[in-house]
Amino acid sequence: MAAVDRFRLSLSLVMLVGLTLGLSQAKHARAEEDGTTLLQRAMRSRITLATDPHDGHAVVIPHCRHAPKGCDARLLEFAHYITEAGDKHGVDPWLLAAMAFKESGFNPFAMGSLGELGILQLHPQNPRSKGVRFLHDEWYRQRCRKEVGACQREVVDRAAQLLSKSLDMCGGDMKDALGAYNTGRCGGNRVYSKRIMGERQTLREAVGLQL
Repeated sequence: MAAVDRFRLSLSLVMLVGLTLGLSQAKHARAEEDGTTLLQRAMRSRITLATDPHDGHAVVIPHCRHAPKGCDARLLEFAHYITEAGDKHGVDPWLLAAMAFKESGFNPFAMGSLGELGILQLHPQNPRSKGVRFLHDEWYRQRCRKEVGACQREVVDRAAQLLSKSLDMCGGDMKDALGAYNTGRCGGNRVYSKRIMGERQTLREAVGLQL
């Protein structure tokens, strides 16, 4: 084979490999985006109060309706945070979304009866929440009101980390792990576990997904 032919063959192989890798990365990015978008749509369905009879637009819960850049932008940010944290810590993003809905209705500024904060209602005094600035800095929280994602990435990440540790502690049993997340011991709150698993199913069914 002539040197020129060998060069052309090598160049073609390099281009083919590059194209294959590029298509694979693009496919993965589309799949991730599709998953995030589906999650956002499911979340939106849960905070839709009604449909405007005049224009057919969904009327969502006020805390999201008045978010910077609108509700869809905020929920898309939340969906990104949830998907990102799920991948990082090896937990199901649909489960995290279900927890966020049951805990706060996706309201980043909801405050629980015991002082819990964020869409996943972490308690500022809990040692497991140490280092999450949103929980400990009032000035910072007020500034977060102007942010599309309301500074919830750190809240979601810490919650996913805690759920992952609960899964490890409870031998991978999801219901027991949810109980541990809620009470600190495996299977500690069966009612909470049942509610979260039911909400996960509702979210997935809202966008046509099976269990």
